[in-house]
Amino acid sequence: MTKSQPAQLQPEKINKKNILFILGRETILSLAEIKSYFILNNIKFEIEHNHENKLILSVDHDINLSDLIKLLGGTVKICDGINDTKTQKDSLAKFLNTYIPTGKIEFSINGFNALGIETKKVLKELGRSARYVEAKNTATVIFNNLIKKGADIEICHNQIFVTKAIQSIDDFSRRDFGRPGRDDESGMLPPKLAMMMLNLAIQRNNNLILDPFCGSGTIITEGILMGYKNLIGSDVSEKAVSDTIQNIKWIENIFNVDTAGLKLDIFKSDIFDINKKISDNTIDAVVAEPYLGKPLRGSETKQMIESQATELKMLYLNAFSKFKKLLKPGAVAIFIIPRFRFKEDWIRIDCEKDILKLGFINDSVLPEQKHLLYWRPGQHVGREIWRFKKI
Repeated sequence: MTKSQPAQLQPEKINKKNILFILGRETILSLAEIKSYFILNNIKFEIEHNHENKLILSVDHDINLSDLIKLLGGTVKICDGINDTKTQKDSLAKFLNTYIPTGKIEFSINGFNALGIETKKVLKELGRSARYVEAKNTATVIFNNLIKKGADIEICHNQIFVTKAIQSIDDFSRRDFGRPGRDDESGMLPPKLAMMMLNLAIQRNNNLILDPFCGSGTIITEGILMGYKNLIGSDVSEKAVSDTIQNIKWIENIFNVDTAGLKLDIFKSDIFDINKKISDNTIDAVVAEPYLGKPLRGSETKQMIESQATELKMLYLNAFSKFKKLLKPGAVAIFIIPRFRFKEDWIRIDCEKDILKLGFINDSVLPEQKHLLYWRPGQHVGREIWRFKKI
């Protein structure tokens, strides 16, 4: 983890307050991630509003939102509720006049351009120099430095919120495209998704986490940045192991990682032989994206895709038979199972029942969602994220 970034938050008890989360594309997955993190940190919350990409939670703890945004892969912005402010231009102007007591007032109001222009007029009538920024996206907010020097306003559910933290686009981009060890042909797990998967595992930072399909090491490196201290990564590919080691060194240097107390074990192993390297009943969580099959181009026949799905099912069931031995009782596996796009339909790999027979239960963070989908329209492969617990 970086020296300025804690592994877990240390909230302080306060009166209830509302926090607005602006979620990423996969809103259900983002909600599950937030819920997982709050469970880990014993923060009680109530959902006040949940519509499209906006989630309002009522919490009874004071949370450092700038730290929190660094630990959530699926949240774009986090905003603090202003309890007594109404959405009229006069009320907003009075709030901004107090919120930024000196100098020029620079502000944005997401999705309410007319209100922003009218609020600027009222501020000028109050004798304040003001600049309204039409914030079309988070990049605009970052470019104009509205978090530190101004005010980025969100209006949701008839409430006013001020943005306190915003996801670092540059950091995620560097970790995705700047790392030296890459395998563009077989595809790589996005860092945001790796972070979300680690959060879904709900693990303390000293617990032992295994990724037995580590690829270029995205789950391992994100785990390091999040403050996890005991990580094991393995892969059948010598190149994958080499890439993972290379990327770990790069992360440590680029992001100023404090390696004190960090225990890493990266080695080459087929999933069928991994029990020769790791003792039984020692792993607290498996977090993994396995081999997802050959990359699809969209020209494959249905028979070809179904044949690949059958082969992958056998691989995954064999993997879970190993997980059953390696995991401690009550430990979890966060595991991606792909689904394949064929025309307008999905070809899925149905292995839930077989995994349950091996001695697991479906332990989804959102009981109404057996699995969580990560997929962008136009992609040939969708990722189903499952959470199984060993019984």
